[in-house]
Formats: sequence, structure tokens, C-alpha cells
Amino acid sequence: MLLSSAWFGHRARELDAQLRAAAALRFEGVAILPGAERVEGLERAAPSGAVRLGAAAWDAFAPAAAAPGRPWSREQAPAVLAALARARCSLLILPAGPDLQGDAAARGERLLGRIRSGETIRGDEALEELRLRLELPAERQLEELAGLAHALLRGAPGLRVALAPGPSPAALLTPARARLLFEELPAPELGLWHDPADAEVRAAAGLEPAGAWLDGFGSRLFGASLHDYARGSSLLPPGAGAVDWALLADYLPRAALRVLHLAPSYPESLLAEARAALASRRLG
Repeated sequence: MLLSSAWFGHRARELDAQLRAAAALRFEGVAILPGAERVEGLERAAPSGAVRLGAAAWDAFAPAAAAPGRPWSREQAPAVLAALARARCSLLILPAGPDLQGDAAARGERLLGRIRSGETIRGDEALEELRLRLELPAERQLEELAGLAHALLRGAPGLRVALAPGPSPAALLTPARARLLFEELPAPELGLWHDPADAEVRAAAGLEPAGAWLDGFGSRLFGASLHDYARGSSLLPPGAGAVDWALLADYLPRAALRVLHLAPSYPESLLAEARAALASRRLG
């Protein structure tokens, strides 16, 4: 199991220090997940031995937004690939980002803010308006995403790319669109990163059920962020919220990475408890 860099917070900001601490805590390494605070020292990192940087998100290497609402651009790819090679990391988590048709992204962010404040928006008029806008196919964006994934895989043999849908009600990648993308680019090195808390956020909004990604794409899951979700809050210990851990254990491939993803406010002693809870749920 890997430990998310998000847990370290002020404890350690350098990757080398995080890796040493993870080893002391008996984790296999560290993962930098989408949206994490900046991890320092990536340009100097060359992990070796048993402890490793197991996965890293695109924004860890290209933190500047490519354009408003867009988390990546094709022009950033060479620098990201070079940084991954220096860090000896072979799994890139690529956030798909929001649907950029019209003002869908801005509407999605406003709705996501309401969800995270604990508000229930199921059936809300603003959500229904957004859902109507998202019925458009977004073909150009999906083609751009597929093109970037193809370029990354072609430019770095041995690399795997896991697309991360994200929690926004305006997320570009839905289960239906993901099926279309994988039909266009069926490379086995392209898969998905699963965040069960993100799935619960979207389910709470009345979108696809939280298990839809597991049911439809279980064999394509390269890894999962292991944290719980309740009343607008994520980064909670497993068992403290709404995530169906039994369902996740049924679908998550044995080879998929497992990343314990907790808020930095939790003490070191709770990490062992969380791992025990996951082990009891067949996710250790």
C-alpha cells in the first residue's frame, strides 16, 4: 500500500523526506494524487529500492493551469514525461477535467461547492440545467484527451496512464463517455484511477451511482484513493462515511495500486488503524 502525499502536510514537503517517512511507517511508497499540495524536490528525486513514487498526478509536474478550466495541455507533455522519468514513476494520473462547453465548468464548480458545504442538491434546478447541457457529446474534448493519452504512451514506453474523472457535476468523463474513449483508444496501458469519495459526491448529486465506474470498468482500474466521504467531507478514515468498501474490494483488481488518502490533521497513530480497517475489508 502507498501513502498519499496529502497526509504529510507540514510534516514533510520534500519527496525524499516523504519516502523515508513512508518506509518507516511500513508503506511501499508515496503517491501524489490530483489536487495535492506541491511536493518539493521532484526534479532531484531518483527513488530506488523498495520505497518508490508509485503514482503521480499530472499537476504534480505541471502545476500551472493550461487554460481556465483545463488541467493539461499537449504542450506540457514533454516536460511531464521528463519529470516522470527522473522520478522513476511509471504511472501517471491524468485528470480529465471539466466539460468546457459553454459555462458548464463554472456551473459545476458552484454546485460542487454547495455539495462540499453539506447541501443536498439532488433534483436542484441548477443541477438539472447543467445535466441538459452535458447531454451534448463533447466530441472535440474527448478527442483531445485521447490524443494526449496516445502521445504520452507513445513517448514513454512502459508508462501507464490512469484517467481521473473527478467529482464535479460538470466532469468531462462520465461512464458513457469513457466507454467511447476506450473504444477509440483500447491500449492496455490506458486505464482509470478510482476515487470512491468522488464517486459518492456525484451519486449524492443524483448523477451516476457510486458503483457505476466499478461495474463498468473494473478491469481497467489501475489504482484507487482510499478515503471515505460523509456530508460534504472527504479524506476521512475508511468506515467513517458512505463508501461501499465491500463493493470496491469485489471490483478492484489485485494488481491495482491502493493509496491511503487521509487529511493531514489525522495523527500518525491513525494510519495503522486505517490500514487494519482496510485489511478487514479485503483492501489491505
